[in-house]
Amino acid sequence: KTSTTTKQSIATQINALSIMTHYTATITHFKNEPIGIGLANDPNYGLVITSIAPAPEGALGESCLKKGMKLLTINNIDVSGLPSKEVVKILKDVEGKLVLSAQNVVPADITFEAGKHYRRPDGVVVHGTMKNDINNATPTIFKEAGVPSTTYSRIYKLIERDMKPPAAALRIHEITLDREFGSYVVTQMVTGGMIGYGTESRHEKKFYEMVLKSAHLERNVDLKAMEVMMQVNAMLAKYNLMATVALKQGKTAKSQGWNEKYETLNVVGLKFHQIE
Repeated sequence: KTSTTTKQSIATQINALSIMTHYTATITHFKNEPIGIGLANDPNYGLVITSIAPAPEGALGESCLKKGMKLLTINNIDVSGLPSKEVVKILKDVEGKLVLSAQNVVPADITFEAGKHYRRPDGVVVHGTMKNDINNATPTIFKEAGVPSTTYSRIYKLIERDMKPPAAALRIHEITLDREFGSYVVTQMVTGGMIGYGTESRHEKKFYEMVLKSAHLERNVDLKAMEVMMQVNAMLAKYNLMATVALKQGKTAKSQGWNEKYETLNVVGLKFHQIE
């Protein structure tokens, strides 16, 4: 007798697998003839297509297979877990009909771009944009683990609603601060020199207040990222997945009078990992 929980789990996995789109290409191949496909083993996605030679040099040049897809089968034989060199040898040795199937691989993350903005139809400017639309961002790792679409949607909306706004607010402030610093350098440090202790100018006070605000905004981003990550990990634990904060390396803007750029790490969403 199958329990209700087990039935629901099986249904969830079937539903997740059913929404994976598979692409199939069929060609006629002669032994040792080049096919024009590059393959590599990726630790997260398995056997990935790294290149497809264009037609007529490549037999797959006009097929539906594309660079970045995960190769699944060759003539209905699962090759997704084999070393790329072994698969290349298999391809070369096959004669006659050759059928390859693959699927799109969506990166194991849900991220946003804090520095971009858009205007809604009602005229309101929204700061920060999600990197991918909610309908096109389900990570492949979610589908393979059987994560329901409803859980994915909750995670996407959490990141969009709770992580993106503070990161966007920080980015806007950083741009304003950089401009203010350029003005401060010219008017205070270059033209007039530093004003004596206790007699700070309005410009100095404004700049120092902005620096203090930067620290508060950075703390807001970090705390909100940790809060969302903990909520998401609670949702993903039963699927043997975990989330960590996705970071993007950048550089500070080069203000007027500022001779160096400094490396920065910015919170841009969450990335996901399989728990071994």
